[in-house]
Amino acid sequence: METASSSSTTTTNGSVNGMPAPYGRACTNCARAKCRCIYRTGGADCERCHRLRKECIPSVSVRKRNGKRTHVSRAAQLEAKLEDLVSLLRHQAGPGGTAPSPGEPSVASSTPAPSTRSAASVAGDHSPHPVPVAVLPPQLPDCHPAHGKGRPTPVARGTLLGSVFEPQDVGPRSPTPPPVEPPAIPYCTYQPSPFEAADGLVTFRKYMLIFLPFVYLPSNMTEQRLRKTYPFLWFSIMTVTSKNADRRLVMSESIKKFIAQKMVMEHEKSLDLLFGLLVIMGWTHYHIKREKPILSLLASLAKSLVFDLGLNKVPSEPYISACLKTAFHPPPREKTMEERRAVLACFLLTSQISHSLKRLDALTWTSHMEESLQFLTQRHEWEGDDLLVAQVKIQLIVEQLNRATSQSIDNAPPSYYLSALHTQLTNVKTQLPSHLQQNDTILSHISYTELAIHEAAVAKPRISPTTTVPDLQRYAAMEACLNAIKDWFDRHFSIPSYVYIGMTFSYWCHMAHCLLSLYRLSVLDDPAWDRRAVRNKLDLLRICDQLKLGFEELSAKRRLDSGPTIEEDGFTKFNMMLRTMKSGWVAELAAIDGVDLNGGGHHSSSVEQYLDAGNANELNLPLFHAEDPEAWMAGLFDMNWDP
Repeated sequence: METASSSSTTTTNGSVNGMPAPYGRACTNCARAKCRCIYRTGGADCERCHRLRKECIPSVSVRKRNGKRTHVSRAAQLEAKLEDLVSLLRHQAGPGGTAPSPGEPSVASSTPAPSTRSAASVAGDHSPHPVPVAVLPPQLPDCHPAHGKGRPTPVARGTLLGSVFEPQDVGPRSPTPPPVEPPAIPYCTYQPSPFEAADGLVTFRKYMLIFLPFVYLPSNMTEQRLRKTYPFLWFSIMTVTSKNADRRLVMSESIKKFIAQKMVMEHEKSLDLLFGLLVIMGWTHYHIKREKPILSLLASLAKSLVFDLGLNKVPSEPYISACLKTAFHPPPREKTMEERRAVLACFLLTSQISHSLKRLDALTWTSHMEESLQFLTQRHEWEGDDLLVAQVKIQLIVEQLNRATSQSIDNAPPSYYLSALHTQLTNVKTQLPSHLQQNDTILSHISYTELAIHEAAVAKPRISPTTTVPDLQRYAAMEACLNAIKDWFDRHFSIPSYVYIGMTFSYWCHMAHCLLSLYRLSVLDDPAWDRRAVRNKLDLLRICDQLKLGFEELSAKRRLDSGPTIEEDGFTKFNMMLRTMKSGWVAELAAIDGVDLNGGGHHSSSVEQYLDAGNANELNLPLFHAEDPEAWMAGLFDMNWDP
């Protein structure tokens, strides 16, 4: 290389003769002595080495040049780190901890030194004798051992980690145990026997699905097949059909832990989980253990499963998917009959819970759910599909009533709106299939909806509190409420007591609502309202006696089947609930009728019969009073009903 001066030449280490060597380019002797290395003119060695008659050996430079740096992509850097990791794993996985073979790159050979000078050059600066510089072997591409005989074949980048863990790479090793699958059913110390499981499935199919037909269980669906197909649904059915209250509560606790583990910890979503939640929500009175029920939480979890499974609508791609050019949801597919029943039943239960307990909102009704409702109407597989469709249509009317009540200023929808809802209910009743025309489940649901509509009309404020003109429309609504309550109890008392085991929690909430409404109508202080005529048409105390008799019959039968238990059965609690409510109502009705509880005064028929039966000692039982009647109804199943 020629420079501006004709007498200057370039040496092997890049310096110009007669000029000092650049920084970091001095020969080994000058670098060791820390002297300036000046190459003499016309020679190949420096002046110091020439004067001392030493061999001038150029040093190996490890310093990065200040020239243009080559751009290394991020992907290349990540690939280099992966190669280093592969080499380290191969080195550690070798038999006996031996070093890798010469053909394999080591970690030191594939990773560039982070410092500006190598360890060899640093050591050479402090040693009295020259140290030969180690020459790094060129890095070879990773080779797959399967291509052994000839020239090794490079392994693709995507198979680097895969080639490390192959048996021929790591040598002999112990067999890997198979992965432990998470349990599909809750862990519980008590498991039903095959006979109990078969009997529980018969009970569920015969008595429970006639009140909430959310799943189709054909006759060839055995309990073994159900456990294999829907294990959590199977365990939930076994829990609610267990006749022993102690075992049932133990199984209920294991269900709660299982739901928390699966849904919260493992983020699992499946139709089996949704089916199991529907069973727990539908018959939650079997899970109460002297504490507030977790019904609101279960309903929220059920709604989240509906959202995650995309049962309520066709999932649409979020805006970020267009930026990332990645689909977040699989292509839409046609829903199965099981999925359509599940989403409709979830709406039915959450809407009933929302109306009864006033603690949460129901699952929002969508056009996709409307399409599922029409599909189930046209292509029903069993009679339960027709019952589920009718229940959902009736509950849609109740949901419209709830929405209109919450949006009105005085919590009372306009009269024309209530009239339109009543017309819709009449149309649903007239369009029922022939096999549902006398169905007690659907007819009692219709009677309760009529009560809810007319109660909204009664809740409207009076035209003028001081006027002497009676509000005929209000009294007509009150009379309609009384007729709806009578129809509901007529339907209920036509059902045998052994069928009570299949009635849902919402059904018992309807019963409590009817009792409270009848109580209000029986004690309403209004000059134009005849309370004695109400008692003659539908006596509140006689209704309580009939309900109490049915609960006692069923409780006695269940005690014989289950044997002695520590925890009381739910129907025994219902019986105590009625006794407590009746004791409070007797005192108030006696005061209205002028009955002296100590033995004097004029006795009315029902109060006198109640006192003559020896029930006067029950009048001091505590009664749960609340300002909000709906809160009182919500507390019917929350409080301790022990006298």
